[in-house]
Amino acid sequence: MRINSLLILLLSAAPAFAQDTDKPVATVNGVRIEQQAFDQLLQQAIKQGSPDSSQLRSRVRDQLIARELFLQQAKSRNLDTDPQVQAAVEEAKKNAMIARYLKEAIQPKQVTEEELREQYEKTKARLGPKEYRLRVIQLATEDKAKQLRAQLLKKDASFADLAKQESLSPSAQRGGELEWMSFKSPAQEGETGRLPLPIAQAVEKLAPGKLSEPIAVKDMWWLVKLEEVRPTRAPTFEEARPQLLNALNAREVERATTELVQKLFKEATITQ
Repeated sequence: MRINSLLILLLSAAPAFAQDTDKPVATVNGVRIEQQAFDQLLQQAIKQGSPDSSQLRSRVRDQLIARELFLQQAKSRNLDTDPQVQAAVEEAKKNAMIARYLKEAIQPKQVTEEELREQYEKTKARLGPKEYRLRVIQLATEDKAKQLRAQLLKKDASFADLAKQESLSPSAQRGGELEWMSFKSPAQEGETGRLPLPIAQAVEKLAPGKLSEPIAVKDMWWLVKLEEVRPTRAPTFEEARPQLLNALNAREVERATTELVQKLFKEATITQ
């Protein structure tokens, strides 16, 4: 039996308690593993991208059995009374209470169709005539940026490979590739399609396939390669609607959360 990433998911998941009398998924040294626990872990694995299959179901069952065996061994060593375990249990209880309270206390207002359409028009208005597809490498020093640029110009390595090996950006795992983006030209602060202004200004001057000079952004250095340019095609409202709804809902939750925190601070007695 392979103990893979599902085990990490399992160990970090909250335990599920089933009260029904259905046949258990398995019984381990007399302890039942209930169907509810199996279904919960299976759905979490599917949501993370694993296709539902007999192999996945078998692995989920094995992980549940492994967890129960681990738990039984831990109890046999009286680790359920260990101070570190007790502290962790208390912390988990506090976190669960906070999560339950926030779910009840935070009541974000529903996003209206009018708000969605207004945000759509604002977003569309910020688009420029062109869309850019970029790869980037983020580095800590100018010297390192110059060194990698020299390698790229000599074609000693591909941009994607160096990005995976050297970049400090989250895009490193994708070979430095960013999503298509558009902004008006000349680039202006706050209207650069999520790019730092110095990078957007460099992109405007690049031809497809070309590499930028090292670009300083605050205390970091960037190399940018412009992969492709195309005319901007603005999505229709219906195409953009799901993403807009998610963004506005998240913004409304953040607003409601901030409002709740400010209210609680105001009502509390807080001393140094």
